Amino acid sequence: MVIIADRAASVLARLKIKSRETGKSLQLLLQLFCQEEFLRRLSRSQYKDNLVLKGGLFIYTLTNFESRATIDIDFLLRRIPNNLEDIKRIIDEIIGTDTENDFIELESRGFEIISEHRKYSGFSFQIIGKIKNSKTPFNVDIGVGDVIIPEAESRNIPVQLSQFTSPEILSYSLESTIAEKFDAILQRLELTSRMKDFYDIWYLANMFDFEGSKLQEAIFATLQNRGTVYEENTFSNIIGMDENPDMQKKWKDFIRRLKLPFIEFTEVLSLLDLFLSPVWHAILREKKFTKHGMRRVILGISKL
Repeated sequence: MVIIADRAASVLARLKIKSRETGKSLQLLLQLFCQEEFLRRLSRSQYKDNLVLKGGLFIYTLTNFESRATIDIDFLLRRIPNNLEDIKRIIDEIIGTDTENDFIELESRGFEIISEHRKYSGFSFQIIGKIKNSKTPFNVDIGVGDVIIPEAESRNIPVQLSQFTSPEILSYSLESTIAEKFDAILQRLELTSRMKDFYDIWYLANMFDFEGSKLQEAIFATLQNRGTVYEENTFSNIIGMDENPDMQKKWKDFIRRLKLPFIEFTEVLSLLDLFLSPVWHAILREKKFTKHGMRRVILGISKL
């Protein structure tokens, strides 16, 4: 028990040092460390192929913690029925999986039913991570029924402290990440409060390259699978949101709340237009969009 206590104290001390060095809050680093431990336990459990990491934490780890932070761990559940009692048992079994990190206690505190979109519902579990006297809450959100194009990918998740094992888990593709965020924007339009979808598409389009045909396939498959209704002018309505005062306010509030570097909403929409407009029109015209190196287009190096 003394050894465990010493490990706990050592981890807390090292996270405090990292907080001072990086400028990230200690609470954020504790949250990431506890989320990392959940992923580590998932990677050692029998359910490692049934839960696919997606959403904000996937993006945050993919960019080595340079994009926006999130309190949620989002998963797509596959090959297991979407039954509440079964999923509660799965969460408990994952939490109880041994990783030799006994000084980290994970506890499930409850759940609620969530509905990410019209066709399917899911579950959100409230988890508390405990290290000595510190208590760190985060959510594990589980959805079902979505498609991943081209396929889920095995990925090593970066760790907060180098002495700990990097969990290897399945994650979403970037193409389907873009597709689902674009779908969320299409469904809500100016009524959306999810400014993170605009930000994440802008960030990923700037950071990573995309193959046009794969992106088109992912977006089309997601829209079809979710039954999203759209018209030819839907995309132009999105780009026209820069003239909407409510959207401008939502954007500024989002940037301020997350303490992100400021960027004009108009600039974000301009990039979305450049990045997704050719894909959108190819889908409408049922033509194949085969552009390679789409990031080069965004940077102005090549043309469509």
